[in-house]
Amino acid sequence: DGGQPYPFFLAHALDAPIDTFNERIGPCSDWFVEWKYDGIRAQAVKRGGRVWLWSRGEELISEGFPDALVALASLPDGTVLDGELLVWPEGADQPAPFALLQKRLNRKTLGKKLLADAPVRFVAYDLLEDDGADLRAKPQHERRARLEARLQGSGIALSPLVQASDWPAFAMLRA
Repeated sequence: DGGQPYPFFLAHALDAPIDTFNERIGPCSDWFVEWKYDGIRAQAVKRGGRVWLWSRGEELISEGFPDALVALASLPDGTVLDGELLVWPEGADQPAPFALLQKRLNRKTLGKKLLADAPVRFVAYDLLEDDGADLRAKPQHERRARLEARLQGSGIALSPLVQASDWPAFAMLRA
């Protein structure tokens, strides 16, 4: 139906010495840096009054994450978010280990206890479609600004940007 995702674009590690980053990819001020979470990469598609969740293998996984669908249902039609599904308990400052998320995968039924013990939230990285318009050709800074505005007050988590003065400082944060 109208719930098809866009092709996934996955990140790859830059296997190079940190002191070559400026030369190879430019200054860190030209980049948005986010944490790489250990969850399930997903797209949330809201069209025609319905919400679909797709895994990066383009498998429909909506039924396994009814708790994440609650917040996503508040999005207007014609919205597609790229993000991550994570077990992230209310009030926690970071997601739970992936092992807890694994307990929810490939289950036919999700009991109340499992839903309570492993609450899943969608953390958005990018806005791929807004008001039915494909934004993928727009610059990242424009999509990020639109994403921030779109998620304001929605209850959907936005992946925070990590700040550092230079690439070596980012490397230290990562370590």
